[in-house]
Amino acid sequence: MTDAEQKRMLRFLQTVECLFSENIALKAVLRSHRVPMPVWLKECDKLMNDPEHSSRVHVKFQHLYDEIEKTRDESKAVAALLQVLPKPRKQWN
Repeated sequence: MTDAEQKRMLRFLQTVECLFSENIALKAVLRSHRVPMPVWLKECDKLMNDPEHSSRVHVKFQHLYDEIEKTRDESKAVAALLQVLPKPRKQWN
């Protein structure tokens, strides 16, 4: 894997990690009862900025960061990344 490919892969992984974290925060807010939008937006921001929450999410992805850093075979890195990404759920109508 070239340095440019590795940087792209790391940026992609950081994006996925951020989206994963946002999803967890959103689910936590939505599980609460009918909360007005200004309140839940504030709560979501609080969860996203919580260092404990961020570190727990980062731990889930650390092995992928390590794999990308050490591999020079881009196909192995992509395979490792794609194996752990969540599978899309069936669309519900």
